[in-house]
Amino acid sequence: MQSLFKMIGSNARKSVFAKSIFRNKLQLFGFALFLLLVSSCDKEKEEEVPGKNCLAEIETVREIKNKPAIVTNAGSQYYLVEEGTIDTKLKPCYLSQEFLVDNLLVTISGEVKKTNQEGICCTDNFKVTQIFKR
Repeated sequence: MQSLFKMIGSNARKSVFAKSIFRNKLQLFGFALFLLLVSSCDKEKEEEVPGKNCLAEIETVREIKNKPAIVTNAGSQYYLVEEGTIDTKLKPCYLSQEFLVDNLLVTISGEVKKTNQEGICCTDNFKVTQIFKR
C-alpha cells in the first residue's frame, strides 16, 4: 500500500510539475507574442502625399478655403481659376492625375504663394491642400 501512495504521490508531483512547466511555457509564449506585436507596430507613419511640401519655403500671401474653381489647360500646364476672377490663374505645384482634365469643376483649398510677375502676368503659384470634384 505504501508503494501505491508513493506512486500516486510521485504521479501527483509529476502532474503538478508538468502543469507548472506548461504554465511557464504558456506565459513565456504570451510574453514573446506581446513583444513581437509591440515591436512590429510602427508608429502611424504620415502617408507621403505628393506635393505636400512643394513651395514650402515660399511665403504664403493668401489662403483659399473651399472655393469653387475650374481646371484649365494651356499647353502642357494646368491652372486653377477661381470662380469670380477674370485674369488670375493659380499654378498648382502638384495636381494628381484625376484632376488633369480641362474645364473640370472643382472646389479647392490651399495657399497662394508669393510670385514674381516677371514672366507670365497674373499667374500665382499655388499649393493645393485640398481639392475635390464638384
